[in-house]
Amino acid sequence: MKPITRLWQKSVAALLLGGALSTGPSGLGQEFLYDSPVEPAPFSQASPYFSPQLIAGNAAYGLENDSLPAELAEEVAGARVSQPLGPHPVSDVGFLMNELGMKNLFGDSGIRTFGWFETGYSGSSSGSGLLSVQPRQNRFGNELLVDQIGLVIQKPLKQDQFDLGFNIRYFAGADAALGQPKGGIGNADNTRFSQDFRDLNISAHLPILTEKGMDVKIGRMNSIIGYNGFLAPYRPFYSSDYQFFYSQDGAFTGLLTNLHVNDQLDLWNGVTLGANTFYTLRSDNSYCYIGQFNYWLTPEKRTRLTGSVYAGPDAIFAAPGMSGDFNTTVEIRLQHAWSRYFTQVVQNNMGWDRNTPVGTGSWYGLYTIGILHLNAEVDALLRVEWFDDVQGTRTGVAANYSEVTLGTNWHPNKYLEIRPEIRGDFADRAAFGVGGAHTNHNQLTGGISALVKF
Repeated sequence: MKPITRLWQKSVAALLLGGALSTGPSGLGQEFLYDSPVEPAPFSQASPYFSPQLIAGNAAYGLENDSLPAELAEEVAGARVSQPLGPHPVSDVGFLMNELGMKNLFGDSGIRTFGWFETGYSGSSSGSGLLSVQPRQNRFGNELLVDQIGLVIQKPLKQDQFDLGFNIRYFAGADAALGQPKGGIGNADNTRFSQDFRDLNISAHLPILTEKGMDVKIGRMNSIIGYNGFLAPYRPFYSSDYQFFYSQDGAFTGLLTNLHVNDQLDLWNGVTLGANTFYTLRSDNSYCYIGQFNYWLTPEKRTRLTGSVYAGPDAIFAAPGMSGDFNTTVEIRLQHAWSRYFTQVVQNNMGWDRNTPVGTGSWYGLYTIGILHLNAEVDALLRVEWFDDVQGTRTGVAANYSEVTLGTNWHPNKYLEIRPEIRGDFADRAAFGVGGAHTNHNQLTGGISALVKF
């Protein structure tokens, strides 16, 4: 445990120090000073991708486009603060809307459509086949997969009046097989290709309680917990963290409210039907509470503090045969833009599951992600993580885990992202292997994905 702890401490300190000292890559010019008072210019379907007019003078604070918070922000018309650097938002690529004429079909209704396709390959030191613990979602070693084929039709909510909206987010592929919900439309027996509605809900904006009002949605929807999204355009890496798969529920059926207290503070509250369901209860009494606050510390939206809680019977999944009768998960997340070029995320999850076969199961996780925009086309990525599955109720192996992932994201135009990465996973006992076996203390994986947005 001590070497792992020292590795974690040194890595976090190095990343924090690097962020504090970063002033942006050389060669981009003095016009890119991050403290410019000019507000960020949003992406638009009519604007050239990464034009000088778009980048110069923009502070570039707000949400990174390849994140779950950015995915949630898509559902509110005009709420997104797009980054001049980083991958282009999939919702604004505009191929279906412009080149295929869907904009003319929808008119001024506010409805839009977009989609994506992702394929990838992962090589693993553990061997070929289904890997026993990590990584996820690219969980098959030495195999090329069709990860996702996605299509979205949605109507974001206007915020200046009473408004109705909806979100239909369909996808298929190997990731849909991994995230197959109870009661869903896919084939639960096929581990390499299935289908799912990640979102199938209706929503409303109510001009009540505060000047900014409240949003309400009901139906099948993505979780609000976690930084990394399940869907390919909403996560910076090809692989995901331990917290994402073992300490969070990716999607559920339920009702959520989002009270916009002011420009800096949002309050989420809701009830779900349990872990990953499609319009059905996970168990006889799996009514669960979920809540979250998101607070931008300053009006320019440079630093964001998030706190979440999710509690109830069968709120998240346990390892096979290790489920208890009441889950509680707490999350704390800090996102900070050190400059227009460098964003850091620090996230902590901790949880407890009462009355499992080994008593109260507990788990604790901490990671940091660094996103460095080297230029308009290339991002450098680093993730360092520690995860302690104390009783083995999450992964099936009671162990201390850590992982370090180095990656890049090359996005030469608004349609394409290429994401290679190399990842090392480490445990203090034999946890990694293939086909459910736990034979290795360490595991090295190398992956690459191609994401096409339209």
